[in-house]
Amino acid sequence: MFHLSSLKRISRYNLILILLLVCTSLWGADLDQYYKTVQNSKEVPDKALEEIFKQETSANKILEAVGSCKERIQAKYDIFTKAANLALMCGKFDIAQQYFQLAYDANQDSWYSLYMSAALLYEQGEFELPYLKFRVVEEKAGSPLKLKAKAMSGAVLLSQGKSSDGLRQLTSTLSSTSDDGVIYLIYDIASAFSIPELKDSAAKKLKAGGFQGRLVSDKASFPITPSRIFISSDYSVTAISKAEESKTKSSSQAEQDASVRRPVAIQVGSFGSETNARNMEKRLKDLGVKPAVNVVKSGDKTLYKVTVPVDADMDVNNTVLLLKDNGIESYYVF
Repeated sequence: MFHLSSLKRISRYNLILILLLVCTSLWGADLDQYYKTVQNSKEVPDKALEEIFKQETSANKILEAVGSCKERIQAKYDIFTKAANLALMCGKFDIAQQYFQLAYDANQDSWYSLYMSAALLYEQGEFELPYLKFRVVEEKAGSPLKLKAKAMSGAVLLSQGKSSDGLRQLTSTLSSTSDDGVIYLIYDIASAFSIPELKDSAAKKLKAGGFQGRLVSDKASFPITPSRIFISSDYSVTAISKAEESKTKSSSQAEQDASVRRPVAIQVGSFGSETNARNMEKRLKDLGVKPAVNVVKSGDKTLYKVTVPVDADMDVNNTVLLLKDNGIESYYVF
């Protein structure tokens, strides 16, 4: 028999469903309105773009939105940097390079943007322009970025066949630094170009400094270090490896690579304070990363776990490197 209480329960569920549908449609309507603002040639698109970065789930759509109104953006440095980091996470190196260059054009004290522009040009197989950019960063930036640029200009020289000049540059850089990131970068380059003495020297210096990271036993495997954010998961498509095309992965390494599972999220931190969790959330958003804050009850304690959900468009390794290069440690959640 159909009871009145059942009817009330069904009505209540229908009401909840209707409210959810209305909220969803309003959210979509808001997003549509932000896109209309971006497309309106008379509008300043900054606030709309900020909302699109927050709400849109497609990296491609976000990048298209930024690209459609580049000339009208007022906060050019901030938005171009977000777009560059987003493109970088998706493995769109050419687009990332363009936005890092635009970010530098908007703020010519941002030597990191110029460094990344040079690095990504080099990653795509160019040598002359990246070399010039690295030299500018080497001259103008502070440490350790200037030393990374000096090491990278040495890598460019090696790629151009100027072995003596490149080795001299890298050896000089190694002797003048105690920064793990710079030393690891030199170790990486020496591994890729099969320079055993330089590689061993860099490894010894890392171990002497208490470095706990992973050192490759044979050759460079990208990604290998945040300072070398060229983040291709496939060694064969990196610029440095083009000088070493005859070298291939061993079958055991290939089998190991094939067995790696894709994580469902990247965990950034677990905080007892919601304020600290929200501060981390803001830092991630400023990098163009889309975080989530999950509230977890553990006995009488409340924890705020900050994660970065992994979607189909994300270059997971690159995201972790991006976080680490900005001083944010993380690990995979499977």
